[in-house]
Amino acid sequence: MRNLKLKLLFALLFFSAFTTGKKDVITIFMIGDSTMANKSLKNGNLERGWGQMLPGFLTDDVRVDNHAMNGRSSLSFINEGRWDTVLSKLKSGDYVFIQFGHNDEKSAEKLHTVPGSTFDENLRRFVRETRAKGAYPVLFNSIVRRNFPPEGATENKGSYEMEGNTLVDTHGEYLESPRRVAKEMNVPFVDMNKLTHDLVVGMGVEKSRSLFMWVPAGKYDFCPKGKIDNTHLNIYGGKVVAEIAMEAVAKVVPELAPYVRHHDSEVYVADYKDDKQCAVSYTLDDGLEEHYTLVFPEMEKVGFKGTFWIWGKGIENEAAQQGKTRMTWAQMKEMSDKGHEISSHSWSHANLKSLTLEEVETEVEKNDSIILAWIGKRPLTFCYPFNAYNEDILQISSKDRVGTRTKQYGIGGDKSKSTIESLDKWVKELAIAGEWGVAMIHGIATGYDAFTSPEILWEHFKRVKALEDNIWVGTYCEVAAYVKERKNIQLDITKKKSSFKITPRLALDDKLFCEPLTMVVSKNGKSEIKVSQGKQELAVKDAGDKFIFSFDPHGEVIKISF
Repeated sequence: MRNLKLKLLFALLFFSAFTTGKKDVITIFMIGDSTMANKSLKNGNLERGWGQMLPGFLTDDVRVDNHAMNGRSSLSFINEGRWDTVLSKLKSGDYVFIQFGHNDEKSAEKLHTVPGSTFDENLRRFVRETRAKGAYPVLFNSIVRRNFPPEGATENKGSYEMEGNTLVDTHGEYLESPRRVAKEMNVPFVDMNKLTHDLVVGMGVEKSRSLFMWVPAGKYDFCPKGKIDNTHLNIYGGKVVAEIAMEAVAKVVPELAPYVRHHDSEVYVADYKDDKQCAVSYTLDDGLEEHYTLVFPEMEKVGFKGTFWIWGKGIENEAAQQGKTRMTWAQMKEMSDKGHEISSHSWSHANLKSLTLEEVETEVEKNDSIILAWIGKRPLTFCYPFNAYNEDILQISSKDRVGTRTKQYGIGGDKSKSTIESLDKWVKELAIAGEWGVAMIHGIATGYDAFTSPEILWEHFKRVKALEDNIWVGTYCEVAAYVKERKNIQLDITKKKSSFKITPRLALDDKLFCEPLTMVVSKNGKSEIKVSQGKQELAVKDAGDKFIFSFDPHGEVIKISF
């Protein structure tokens, strides 16, 4: 007992050593139509609004709150109360990105507005009421519709059996209203139509299809019959348009320029380790004994490392275990020593929303301390009991951590109804979307959401292992750290004829965020490259049309010669 008390005292002293200031986060609210809106990722859906992809081009100091919605005009956005919702959340120093026009053009009474009249007045209202809140409006006109009618066509059909060679505008005067109101009210304006018009024309008739929802039949679950859609963007198109939008914003709103993540297509940081398509983290809740006896051996067989969320009272107090046998500290230490993550699920597994904030702090700190005392590592991530949290709880539990679990995909039997096929589908959708999937697992053979057969999980592990060239399986801490570092790193790149010099800048705590990042260098005629960071030579992997290597995001200048 004396040794444990000494461990706990050391743990508390160690915990108190972590102090970081919290910066205010700027919020960009987005209001507009489907070309900007968030789209469902279900069934491998490829459609994306450019606003949905915008966070990828901003550091974590900026939060994007996208209220754009399919089928809305400036009129219906107001009449449905959507603008009132944004106003209720808007605070001084925030931004509102405003892009309407596609649906204002339509004849339906609930949508239609008139350029120079009702459309302009709605835009003025957005500007006035944004400024009244101490926030900053930015006006955009509509992105281009990819419209290449054949010679002699007299109407816009959306698509044609045979396309012509000239991109023809479909928006008319609706492009001028945002420009006019911006000039009249001294508002920053981004001519998205010109930017996307030039993009499409520059790519040409054939290649520009790759930006839009041209979906072949029989390939994707979300659209088995295929489709031709020249209005809405796909994943690639959403990224391209979001990038050019944010680059343009940085020019007219210089205050946002420091938060823009610039992307160089020739040399850049990969989305995931080793330039994998997507990532998966297997997280297991509640410290059940069968996580050690069943899951741990199976993960070791395939070389996966998992995250095990522990609530200390359930380990320490038999009465708190609710009749479910838990892992021992010795078992968890063995797992930790082999690279698995033992992390915090609070001390008593109470619903944190039912506690005072002081009680929440105690739940968090007490569990951190006991894990540090027994495992030797302070937890750098956190999992909310019952997935219940609010902004105050999020702030407390996020302090001095890499991340907390705020999204998850349930895997199991009683509740989740997992099958081998459903898990295949989940992984396929992650790969298509390039997303990070966080599996939430409870019971295995018994207990909450236990599998109908554990073999479902073991077979799933084997199938994911077979896809390891495309999927990174990492602990929650590893992937969370990588993603946050990748989102916040800035690269100063100097290019010469036979060399690049790259200076990485990452304003994150290097004691918390120390995951190596993967750099990608496009070949573009290069047969080989040599890379060093400071005095250390880095190993380079030839990956087809590119080279990849790992580097220290907090390290010295990177030199690439070829």
